[in-house]
Amino acid sequence: MKRFIFNRWFLFALRVILGAIFTYAGITKIQEPLNFADSIATFQMLPSQLINIFALALPPFEIIVGLMLITGWKVRLATFATLALSVIFAIALGQALVRGLEVDCGCFGSGEPSVLKTWASLGRDILLIAASLLLYGVYSRRGREDAA
Repeated sequence: MKRFIFNRWFLFALRVILGAIFTYAGITKIQEPLNFADSIATFQMLPSQLINIFALALPPFEIIVGLMLITGWKVRLATFATLALSVIFAIALGQALVRGLEVDCGCFGSGEPSVLKTWASLGRDILLIAASLLLYGVYSRRGREDAA
């Protein structure tokens, strides 16, 4: 199993898939910024003055990070960014579940909020965290080996 996970083609595919997910998520949010801002507001975590700024800043950041992964440019930095974003998203979803809020994460466009969708989004974020951790670990190790 270890041989498969650390196979360069598997890592390449994982990197491209992770990059494609973040690029696609950013594109869908950029197309409907008001809907994304509404989704952010349902989490009741940010002051109202920051919601629009966050809704406008996050999608281009996701696209840039996704394209960095797809092209292989600054992969360690890009995987750290996807890891940080996924952890933040998971925390937001987790607190919404604990508080009993029905939210639409707005991850890939807008939709009807539901507890089931929130759990599914949290599960997806956990998978994104795992993929980001694996890639960050591999590329961090490679960076140290290349420097030696």
